[in-house]
Amino acid sequence: MERYGKGAPYPDVRKRTKRLHFVMRLILFLFILAEIGLIVINCITTPGFLWSGISGVAMIYIYLSMVYWINHDAGYAAKVGIQLTLTMLLLFGIDYFTGMSGWSLKWAIPGVILFGDAIVFFLMMLNRQHWYSYTILLLFIALCSVGIIALYFSGRITNVVLPVTCAGVTGVYLLGTIIFGDRELARELKRRFHV
Repeated sequence: MERYGKGAPYPDVRKRTKRLHFVMRLILFLFILAEIGLIVINCITTPGFLWSGISGVAMIYIYLSMVYWINHDAGYAAKVGIQLTLTMLLLFGIDYFTGMSGWSLKWAIPGVILFGDAIVFFLMMLNRQHWYSYTILLLFIALCSVGIIALYFSGRITNVVLPVTCAGVTGVYLLGTIIFGDRELARELKRRFHV
């Protein structure tokens, strides 16, 4: 019996990548066929209500999420940021195709922003040694909060409670990060933005 053989061969990464690309193309093909079928059914049964647009937006959301999570080696912060953005776009798209009553801007998107604050907090607590690596995600959420406040002042949102809550929670969180994480934060910003 041979004790020392050549060892196990390296896994064929190209074969796995080809298989993965085929599966993603197959999913895209099936989504397109399904959406065409849904559009035809929508036009025949209820032409006054474009519910097929909702299913189309949802399928785009699912597909782009899958592509990003499978094909990118980015860290959790980038993946969470993309997922939050896609979720906000999905909610806005559903609102748009159901008559644009504004519920996505008034309630849903501010809720996603607050959820993003909570995610960043837990990520920072779980990874305390490298908490500063989530600063860019927090800055992105802060920009979203400013956008919601801007929508309130432009008259697109009439309810002030959630925009102020978003801006307040994110602002306090960002202020605490700046005050308590001075050196690490400065180092991270220099590394990211070369300033």
